[in-house]
Amino acid sequence: MKRSIYLGVLSAMMMPALALAADPSKLSGIGDSISQGWGANNLPGEHPEFGFGQGTDAGVNSLFLRYKAKNAAMTKEFVSVSGAEMVGGRNNGPGQAARICAMAVKPDRVVIELGGNDVCSRDKGSSSDATSNLYSVTTYRNALKTTLDTLAGCLPTGAQVQVLSMPRVDYLFNAGNAKNVITCNLVWSVASVCRVVTGETNATRRQSIGDRIDQYNDGLRAEVESAASRHAGKITVITDWRGKDMSNSSVGTYRFGKDDIDGFDCFHPHKDTGQRKIACAAWEAAEYGSLSNVPSCLK
Repeated sequence: MKRSIYLGVLSAMMMPALALAADPSKLSGIGDSISQGWGANNLPGEHPEFGFGQGTDAGVNSLFLRYKAKNAAMTKEFVSVSGAEMVGGRNNGPGQAARICAMAVKPDRVVIELGGNDVCSRDKGSSSDATSNLYSVTTYRNALKTTLDTLAGCLPTGAQVQVLSMPRVDYLFNAGNAKNVITCNLVWSVASVCRVVTGETNATRRQSIGDRIDQYNDGLRAEVESAASRHAGKITVITDWRGKDMSNSSVGTYRFGKDDIDGFDCFHPHKDTGQRKIACAAWEAAEYGSLSNVPSCLK
């Protein structure tokens, strides 16, 4: 299927309950190490200048730079934290949403990219069920609901919240093996990188973890639709997720290749490829209402 990760969502997914602010002025982000550009330039640590949302690198062409090209006065203030989950910890989705609500100047655009650590931070499942230690879809969805309701309570009328789908960590595992099966597996082992999949030798069990991520994303979409209805007239809530069968149509269905990930831990998106693609996917999902209006970003 030749639909790329860069395609936006159908207009029905947007559920536009109100007109978006004509001139957005501030972008904020809730997220984890992907939002923070971890390892994006093949060096360890956070490099937010290469992040898909807040980046300032022209090659990435982040959401921020795209908005700033339309409005030179555009500002940004992200609260994303490496290692953050949607569900657990003090930096979870609801916690980060509360920090946005505490800002002196509230944003009128918010992008949420969370979920990978809700999988990667879990212990390996039992021999009979690789997903036995993962959060339930209901638990994940409830955390997202609280996050969205918190934002709806403080954002200005007309604000847009975009919830990006969760990338499949088994696809990232496959990309690392394609990049360098020996080096990447050594790094994963020594650095304990997402061992729930990188330490799993059974392909069927890795697939079941990927299947659970698809279920999370289905729950994410359902909660986005519910929040869009609950908060109609106040904010717009959208997502890029269009279903697991629409290959390479969203962050959650994109099959990352060896060139899309960094060369340090073989798991995070590289600035020139993976981060750039996520930025493009997020932009087109946010700014275009139907597939016929989405330009090609295959370059």
